[in-house]
Amino acid sequence: MNQARRINQARRFLVVTVLMASVGSACAIQPEAAPNDLPAERSNVFGDPATGDEAAGTNRVYLLAPADTDQPERLRSVLRDVPTEPAAVLESLFAGPNTAERDDGLDTAIPADVELMSTPRTVGQVLTIDVSDVFDALNTDSLQLAVAQIVNTATTIEGVRAVQLRIAGEPRVWPLGSGELTDRPWTAYDYPGLVESSQPAFPGIPSPSG
Repeated sequence: MNQARRINQARRFLVVTVLMASVGSACAIQPEAAPNDLPAERSNVFGDPATGDEAAGTNRVYLLAPADTDQPERLRSVLRDVPTEPAAVLESLFAGPNTAERDDGLDTAIPADVELMSTPRTVGQVLTIDVSDVFDALNTDSLQLAVAQIVNTATTIEGVRAVQLRIAGEPRVWPLGSGELTDRPWTAYDYPGLVESSQPAFPGIPSPSG
């Protein structure tokens, strides 16, 4: 009687062992013969590389607004979540539009390889900016827009009213909005009409009924 019971217990143990081994092999991660592509909903999980900073915060930089071929270029301000220090704001400007802004047609006239040569310094209300020599490749119109972007951006910084731009420490002459060349500090008022207006168009004046 005892021997028969021991045989039955041994059989049950063997059956349980076989079942557990089968379940374990089914759950194990098997190596694949070839790599699988990411599903479409996960393939862009990191997004496209952005060239500019996220459009957030309270500081502003000026980019080129989209324009029709028969329309003059205008500047549009966009938000940037960067410190209010001049170097941080200017580096964000130099980075250009981010991916979403480029998709919306915003652009920049400032060469992509421009760099600050030293920390911008303020004397009185004039900010001196020293940059690398990359502007020679721009034509007159593009140079005027690039300078206008820098001036309008810099003068949004608290305590800055005018800007002086140097190339590798050396003064240069730069175009004003009128086309005049000057080496004096400029203000945003030297580029009238270049900034896109946020004011809605005035409604037409109805003709008096006669």
